[in-house]
Amino acid sequence: MSGKIKNMGVVGFGLVMGLLIFTASAGAKELTGNEILEKEEANRPDAEIMISEMSIVHKSGAKRIRKIKIWMKGDDYTLVRFLSPANLKGTGFLSVKDDDWLYLPALRKVRRIAGKEKGKSFMGSDFSYEDVGTDSLVDKYDAKLLGIDKYEERDCYILELVPKDTKAAIYSKQKRWVDKARFNQMKTEYYDKHGDLLKVMYLSEVEEIEGFWLSKRMEMQNVQKGSKTVIVEKEVKMNPKLPDEMFTTRQLERK
Repeated sequence: MSGKIKNMGVVGFGLVMGLLIFTASAGAKELTGNEILEKEEANRPDAEIMISEMSIVHKSGAKRIRKIKIWMKGDDYTLVRFLSPANLKGTGFLSVKDDDWLYLPALRKVRRIAGKEKGKSFMGSDFSYEDVGTDSLVDKYDAKLLGIDKYEERDCYILELVPKDTKAAIYSKQKRWVDKARFNQMKTEYYDKHGDLLKVMYLSEVEEIEGFWLSKRMEMQNVQKGSKTVIVEKEVKMNPKLPDEMFTTRQLERK
């Protein structure tokens, strides 16, 4: 009888341990691509004001420098204003959800950026209007987890982003490296409509600012043209109060 009890105890202990192992493995279940993308988008403040330097470097090595100020609020609002050089001062770009506008002071006119134009160069840079505009990637792309690998000595999720609306999309897909611990974007490859690599964006000088892991340097390389654009953040203000009313075409026309 005691042997039976002992055996039952062993079996019971084995069942308990099995359940514990199963529970632990279930708790450690890997995130899906879409869940990772959602966490990356959550790693952003509600609002930001930034002053940055933009350097546009031609294939020949010729360089043009611009100074810009950016106001961002959530996933819906972005306002960009050029502070220098003199011939671009006052030029503005506004993105509200999926609508974009450009203001050129010389023409004193606001022009809407049509959907087919969103893939064009933003003010001569290697960024497109869509790259600069405000949009939730979760709403526009389906993300698939390809694997986990090292990048710049950090463990990163590697995601493949495929547009939900292939006709409206300017890229056939994106390949994205997201820091596994911090959920900040580290690198992104952009593929053109033919499936060929078009551009690569590298994000560096990552800092924790008020609880958010943010990159202070972005470099977009156009591998097909041999040019690149570097944006370096000089000043940043986190979570300022930005009313929706400032993200209007009327505000865009103000100097």
